[in-house]
Amino acid sequence: MYAALARAVLDPAHAGEASARVERLRRRYPRASRDALARRLIHRTALQCGVGGAILAGPAAFFGGLPFGIDLSYQVVALNRLVLSLAALYGSAPSLRDTGSGAAAGAAAALASEALRQALVSALRRSLPRRPAARAAVGAALGGVLGYTAARLVGEAARGVFAGRPALPRLLRRRE
Repeated sequence: MYAALARAVLDPAHAGEASARVERLRRRYPRASRDALARRLIHRTALQCGVGGAILAGPAAFFGGLPFGIDLSYQVVALNRLVLSLAALYGSAPSLRDTGSGAAAGAAAALASEALRQALVSALRRSLPRRPAARAAVGAALGGVLGYTAARLVGEAARGVFAGRPALPRLLRRRE
């Protein structure tokens, strides 16, 4: 599974798909600025990752367990697509370094949200042992929030890098 995931992430054909995705977005919103299009890309990917996290964490909390890595591959590919699309949007031809760092950032964010999701399911199983419906509802909501937040953080960091601004989102930067 992980070899196929690595091939999917590092495949150079994804850069062409990302460029086509950006061109479709530009045709759909011809008056939008690059930043506005970047926000749309980030928001759409964050929603997709959030829905994926909710769909997987809800039933896992209901049944009391979640196989590790089930959402990981989807989230890594989605975040890699986002980074490649942002690179294409800001006119940066994604080099192997960009692709690798995008894949690494996506994998790190996906692993972190997966670990938090695992801990969440375990905590819900202990705290609500006889309430599977409540576990499922809370698990789905928090799983969705984790997926959404991970995608937003990666997207905003990539947007900052490609736009020539600070890479960390405003919320994480130290105030001076």
